[in-house]
Amino acid sequence: MIVGNVPTSPPLFSADIDLKEAQRFFAQKFSCGASVMAEDETIIQGDFTDDMIDVIQDKWSEVDDDSIEDLGEVKK
Repeated sequence: MIVGNVPTSPPLFSADIDLKEAQRFFAQKFSCGASVMAEDETIIQGDFTDDMIDVIQDKWSEVDDDSIEDLGEVKK
């Protein structure tokens, strides 16, 4: 998981989490744009870095905490 200005979510894919469900959850939780960009990537628009890490750890306990990394601002 890379968390930054444009977070992405590979560990959700590796934890067998439905990315469309995760996309809808993030969009509703953060009132932001979110989309599945590939079969292993979800993009969340906005800077929710601190909240994102906590939300992922709380909602999906099967995601390994070591797979979540804050890289600061990430430009795509």
